[in-house]
Amino acid sequence: MKLTPFDRMRLLNEARGLLPQDELERRARLILDDPAAPSKTSKEPDSPRLIISDFLRSKGFDPMKKNALHFGSRLAENYKMKFGSYPPKHGKTYIYYEIDRPLMEETWAQIQSEDAD
Repeated sequence: MKLTPFDRMRLLNEARGLLPQDELERRARLILDDPAAPSKTSKEPDSPRLIISDFLRSKGFDPMKKNALHFGSRLAENYKMKFGSYPPKHGKTYIYYEIDRPLMEETWAQIQSEDAD
């Protein structure tokens, strides 16, 4: 029996604490990027996916810190304000693409300026 991508992601979630976080993220990317997996989104851009934890690491920020949740929440809200709806989801996770990088940069700058005040 082949597990669905949703079931595979659920099992990965259950493996937290058993596997290192970077291994969990690597396996999650493989599941999300599997071209054979049925997509929940009606129209996916032709650009590669952009993982929030990778973006935060590129800024020198640990994605496991509590403030990372603030970034993700703010990003989803900014996306909704800009496009009129939340980003597409895979399970419970919002999906972002390279074309969303400017919005991520803008959200990062907003949070950084708020923290500086």
